[in-house]
Amino acid sequence: MSKPTLQERPPTLGGTEVARIDQPEPKPAIDADRELIKEIAMDIGKAVVHHIETMYPAMFEAVAGTAKLSVRNCVHNEIMAALEVNDADAIRERLERRKKHRREIKAACKRIREPR
Repeated sequence: MSKPTLQERPPTLGGTEVARIDQPEPKPAIDADRELIKEIAMDIGKAVVHHIETMYPAMFEAVAGTAKLSVRNCVHNEIMAALEVNDADAIRERLERRKKHRREIKAACKRIREPR
């Protein structure tokens, strides 16, 4: 008769067999339907617009009338896109890629705006 493998042997505590309690499957970080998450993302976008309006009132006066909508929707879209990535390595890769992209865009905008 073969010796049972580690996983087949019952767990022991001080030489006494104990019952194995299987761990439940890990729950997702957010247990909500997509529509609720969209509402949360939109609310956060509105909160960002409200913060800008309150703390920097001249900002929205200096930009196009659609700036509030643009900021709100940008925040919403970024949150929704971030939720599509759920693997830790993929999240790190996405964060690094986005950081690099922001630097490139900032540098390009700076070059465009520099007087010639």
